[in-house]
Amino acid sequence: MTERRRSRLVVALLFLAGAVIYLPALRSSFLLDDYLHSSMISGTYPAPRSPFDLYNFVDDSNRALLIARGLLPWWTHPELTIRFFRPLSSALLFADHKLLGNALLPLHLHSFLWWAAVVLAARALFRRLLAPRPALLATIIFAIAPCHTLPLAWIANREALVSLTFGIPALSSHVRFREGKNLRDGVIAAALFAVALLGGEYALCFGGYVLALEIATRGEGPLAGPLARALGVLPFALPAGAYLLVRSALHYGTAGSGFYSDPFREPAVFLRKVPRHLVTSLAQGWFSLDVETLTVDTPWWALLIIAVLGVALLAVPLVRAFGRLAEARRKTASWMLLGSFLSLAPVLAVVPSPRTLGASMLGIAASVAVLLDHAWFPRSPKRRAAAFTGLVALVCGFVHLVHGPMTAWLVGKNFQKLAGDFASHVAALRPRITDPERADVVVIRGGVNSFFLPFALDERGTPPSRFRMLAQTGHLLALRRGPRTLDIVVARDQSVFPCGAGHLFRSEHARLAAGDTFTLPGMSATILEVGADGPRVVRFEFERELDAPSPRWINEEMNGFLDAKLPEVGFGKPFDP
Repeated sequence: MTERRRSRLVVALLFLAGAVIYLPALRSSFLLDDYLHSSMISGTYPAPRSPFDLYNFVDDSNRALLIARGLLPWWTHPELTIRFFRPLSSALLFADHKLLGNALLPLHLHSFLWWAAVVLAARALFRRLLAPRPALLATIIFAIAPCHTLPLAWIANREALVSLTFGIPALSSHVRFREGKNLRDGVIAAALFAVALLGGEYALCFGGYVLALEIATRGEGPLAGPLARALGVLPFALPAGAYLLVRSALHYGTAGSGFYSDPFREPAVFLRKVPRHLVTSLAQGWFSLDVETLTVDTPWWALLIIAVLGVALLAVPLVRAFGRLAEARRKTASWMLLGSFLSLAPVLAVVPSPRTLGASMLGIAASVAVLLDHAWFPRSPKRRAAAFTGLVALVCGFVHLVHGPMTAWLVGKNFQKLAGDFASHVAALRPRITDPERADVVVIRGGVNSFFLPFALDERGTPPSRFRMLAQTGHLLALRRGPRTLDIVVARDQSVFPCGAGHLFRSEHARLAAGDTFTLPGMSATILEVGADGPRVVRFEFERELDAPSPRWINEEMNGFLDAKLPEVGFGKPFDP
């Protein structure tokens, strides 16, 4: 009875700590795709979406329409595809909005319940695989990791929590099956893996642990031998294979984007990005770094230094800590550690972010917990080699028990501010656009949020009849060449829109050249000059005179979306953030 009460107290304290650490994330306004989902569920998105297909953003059937309406920028890759097969998570979002509307707190609380379920599932897994004290440490490390912040702040990213909620118990059932207790565990594991995959492709990460288990056990146990070992992976392989076949048959996936690199559609692009994405993801997971610390622009030499230092610091202490475990525990810790690496393979297709590390954090948390238990609760007198292990353990303890939750809170606070600022800026703009559905809006320059402005102007998510965003950059100069002609010029070391890795709408490999022209309804864009970073001078020709009552000209600045006055013919004018 005392143990049961202690266990309940630990769970209650974990949930209380999570509520405090993730409070800023839970108080966030809509972010990014949340506006698109609201539009889809309201039926105002230009391309109708079923309740099971809300993660289908751009495909062959609607790309041309979205570009023509200006809901995709004029520089969009001609084959851009962004659609994910997440029917369960999609249905949950649809039900949420139908039952709760756009009430932010209930929507976030629903996501927090999924986080609580993930923590309970991870706790059960750790208690089964590790000794009691490392299991407790691993649960704490996993529960307060920064990887959960964005899925809690960004309602559209809840699929990461949904996949983990079913994927972790599936892994536990698979381990029992692999130990040969009974076939029923294999059936349960396969069913849970299938449900996790319906939540999203994040569940493919659990294949890394399944493979690591086979490698670490070396065919030991009831399912020994090559053929038997091949049969041993079936609880994951069968639902994963079915998921990938359906995904391919229905043409889900991504193409033409610098943010995503689908390994099935763009294998060469994917493989080129693997080294950078792998090192960045490992650094984010092991050292609790946020997405702004290591970016797509971080130089290679910095990543190499981080990789070398990480291996130099962690290799010997982990080997020593694992070596002190009993044989069964050592094998378990080994395949959990290996699985934390292998589980990253599916998420290397996207720009690295802590939000993609949920599955990998299971193995990282378990490994760090074993190290802390070995160093902080020694079973033999300390020696010189153990002093280094103790120092590394102190660093790891600070990173995951102090820096990690602080990072999670600060990142949540940052998302809360960004989302709140955007919501207030849109609220200030709405009175100036009295009929959003028939409006014609041109944004001279803007940031990432401007791409979601069309779906935020109206409470039902109805986008304007025509929307244009001319540039996504910082400072620019607008030159009025004629009554209907406007040139956009940026500095020689900049580009009118981001052309490097990580840009959502156009792959960095689809370079543009001077003379390339894009023709849209009511406007054409011609690239006049290209610098080292991309197009730096672009000429826009409009069908109407620029001084006409419509369109409405806007510039996104730090203080909001402000009305912009264009220069007279023959003159120029700077526009700044």
